[in-house]
Amino acid sequence: MTDKDLEHLNLLPINQLAANKLRTVGVERDPSMLTVFQLMRWGLDDGIPLTHRRAAAELERLSRDPDPVGALEYLVANVPGGMSEIYRFMGRLPSKAAAQMLLDVLDMRLKADPRNPYPSGKLN
Repeated sequence: MTDKDLEHLNLLPINQLAANKLRTVGVERDPSMLTVFQLMRWGLDDGIPLTHRRAAAELERLSRDPDPVGALEYLVANVPGGMSEIYRFMGRLPSKAAAQMLLDVLDMRLKADPRNPYPSGKLN
């Protein structure tokens, strides 16, 4: 995947919305990753609690995945309404709440993946 391909993916509406959410809180876009994943990482850095520490590792893996198309598709797979519904809901939220919502989607996605030994217990 080239930088140009990543730039193209960051033009998707969900990534443009994530860029706007980051801009609102004064964070510059990182051109090395999809903006939706950057918003989620910003949320963690800003104190959003995780339900399980594995989510942070999975977010890091997804944000650095050499196949960002696949990473984004993994995030939105099996979400009712898909990317469009996430975009619609995220648009009404302030930046931190949007990051929280995306982290919740990742958490649900990890728990639903039969190939992923993601525990359902809370972070202690």
